[in-house]
Amino acid sequence: PAEPAGIDGEIAIFWYTFGDTYLSSVRAAMNEALAAAGLEYHDYDANGSQTTQSEQIQTAITKGAAVLVVNIVDASSDDATQAILDMAKNAGLPIVFFNRSVSEDLVSAYDKAAYVGTDYTMAGHMQGEMIGNYLMDNYDTVDINGDGTISYVMFKGQEGNMEADARTQ
Repeated sequence: PAEPAGIDGEIAIFWYTFGDTYLSSVRAAMNEALAAAGLEYHDYDANGSQTTQSEQIQTAITKGAAVLVVNIVDASSDDATQAILDMAKNAGLPIVFFNRSVSEDLVSAYDKAAYVGTDYTMAGHMQGEMIGNYLMDNYDTVDINGDGTISYVMFKGQEGNMEADARTQ
């Protein structure tokens, strides 16, 4: 029988790491949706290594993957993005990068490539606005020592991750 959505073969999904709590929930939801749609898929864990992920992508292509879905390890490297795009393009495969932002110029240069993710600069502004509103509404409660200064600790995501950098700014 024909595969749903016109996909003939396995969807290869490459995760920068299985150890990321947020991505674990995304992976579970994605796997559930793919299984419910009757699609074959395989998850690959790069465990934080771009070299490992690139090798996994080449292996999946060799094994006959129909679609590549990539949560790239080194989002700040145009070279890594281009190398992955070249592998997909040489195999004539569609590729979707997700969650970890990659260069729009590189992705748009291949007609079977896309990026799915948030506008992380806007997300940072929204988070800042929410914090500012909360502080204005609760200043006396938040200024626990009453010195007129809000003391805080800022947690930043992974170093070199464009989304984390933009949200932190």
